[in-house]
Amino acid sequence: MQMKKGPEEILISKNPDAENRYANSQKQKEQQSRTNWNIRPYLAIGLTAFIVLGCSIVLYFFIARYDGASANIEKVISVLQPIIIGAIIAYLLNPMVNTIQGWLEKLADDHFNGNEKLKKSSRTIGVFIAMIIMLFVISIVLRSLIPQLYETVQGLAVTLPTQANNTSDWIQSVLEENKLLAEYADNIIKQGTESMEAWLKSELLPQSKEIITSVTSGILVFVKGIINFIIGLIVCIYLLLEKDHFVGAGKKLTYGLFTAKAANNIVRVARKSNQIFSGFIGGKIIDSVIVGILCYIVLIIVHMPYALLVSCIVGVTNVVPFFGPYIGAIPSFCLILLESPPKAVYFAIIILILQQVDGNIIGPKILGQSTGLSSFWVVFAILLSGGLFGFVGMLFGVPVFAVIYYVFNEAVKNKLKHKRMPINSKTYVNVEYLDEDTRKLVYMNRQPYNINRLKKDKEEESEDLEESEDPEE
Repeated sequence: MQMKKGPEEILISKNPDAENRYANSQKQKEQQSRTNWNIRPYLAIGLTAFIVLGCSIVLYFFIARYDGASANIEKVISVLQPIIIGAIIAYLLNPMVNTIQGWLEKLADDHFNGNEKLKKSSRTIGVFIAMIIMLFVISIVLRSLIPQLYETVQGLAVTLPTQANNTSDWIQSVLEENKLLAEYADNIIKQGTESMEAWLKSELLPQSKEIITSVTSGILVFVKGIINFIIGLIVCIYLLLEKDHFVGAGKKLTYGLFTAKAANNIVRVARKSNQIFSGFIGGKIIDSVIVGILCYIVLIIVHMPYALLVSCIVGVTNVVPFFGPYIGAIPSFCLILLESPPKAVYFAIIILILQQVDGNIIGPKILGQSTGLSSFWVVFAILLSGGLFGFVGMLFGVPVFAVIYYVFNEAVKNKLKHKRMPINSKTYVNVEYLDEDTRKLVYMNRQPYNINRLKKDKEEESEDLEESEDPEE
C-alpha cells in the first residue's frame, strides 16, 4: 500500500491509478447521465412505489375496518393455534435436540464402531429425551408453584381482614382528633355508599347472567388452552423429527422460484434471522433462569415472604428486555406490601440492585451481541412493538427489529461497496463532503477521525472490494 501525505489532507489508497481511473469513469457516467437524462425509468420506479404503498394502505384498512376479514383471520389463527404452539416449542427445543443428537453420533463413532442404527435413531432419541426433560421441568415448576400460590391466597385471606381492621382503627383515631376532617369523611362515605347501591342495582344485578357466562367461557378457554398445548406437543414431535425435510423443501422452493442471486440473499437472511432469534431467545431464557435463582436465594436470606412465587414472577417477566424486571417487580412489591411494608421497601432495593447486576454483568456475558443493536434501538424496538402488538410485541420486537436492521444495513453496505466507499460508520463522523472529481471523502480540518484506524479500515474495505469484483457474486 502506498501512502501520500499532504499538508491539507491525508489520502490512503492501495492503487492510486486504478482509483483515479474509476473516479474519472464515474464522473463521465454522471455527466453523461445529466446530458442524456431519461425520465421514464424514474417514472416507472415512482409508479411502482405508489402502487405498492396504495395497495398496502388499502389492505390495512380492509383488515382493520372490515369486521368479516378480522373475524376470519382470528378464526384461522384460532384453528392453527396448536400448530403455532407446536412450532414455538419445537424452535425452543431444537438446540437441545441437536446437542443430544451430536453426543449420540459421537458416542456411536467412538464406542460402537460407527453403528449406523444408532446414528439413524439419534435424532429420534434426542427428540424424546428433550421432551422428557421439558415435561420434567414443567412438572417441577408446577409442583413448587401451586402449593406456594395456595398458601399465598390463604395467607391473604387471613391477613387482609386484620389489616383492614387496623386501618379502620387508625382512621377512626385520626378522625376523633379532627372534627372537620370527620365531617368531610362522613359525607364521602355517604356518597360512596349511595353510589355503590346504585351501581349494584343498575349495573351488577342486571349483568349477573353475563358475568356467569363470562366465567364459564373463561373456564372453557382454559380447558381449550390445555387441549391445544397437548396437541401442540404432538405437532412439536413431528416438526423436530422432520426438521431436515422442511429445511430442504424450503431451500428447494426458494432456488426454484427465484434467481440465484435473490435465492442466495433469501437463504442468507433466513440463516442470519435464525441466528438472531435463537441467540436472543435462548440467551434470555438462560438469563431469566439465573436472575430468578439469584432473586430466590437473596429473598430466602433476608426472610422475605412469598420468596418462591415472587422469584418466579421476576424470572418470567425478565424475558422482556429492559422493562421486564420492573414489570415483575410491581405486583411482587404490592404482594409483599400487604404482608410487611418495611420488607416491601427492602424488596424494591433488592430488585434495583439485581437489575443493575443483570444489565451490566449477567446479560452482556450471556447475550453478547446476539442482536447487533445498540441500547437506543433496543428501547425503540420495545416501545414500538409493545405499542402495536402488546406483550407479544415486547417479547419478539427486539429480534424482529434486529433482522430488519440487518437487511437494511447489508443493502447500504452493498451500495457503498459498489461505489468503492468506506463501510465503517466511524469513517463518516468528521466528513465534510464528498469530492465529486476524485470521489474522495474530505474531512473537517482536512484530518480523518483517526489515521491508523482509517488505514486499517481502508485495507479491510479494499479486500472486500476485491472479493466483490467477481460479477457472478
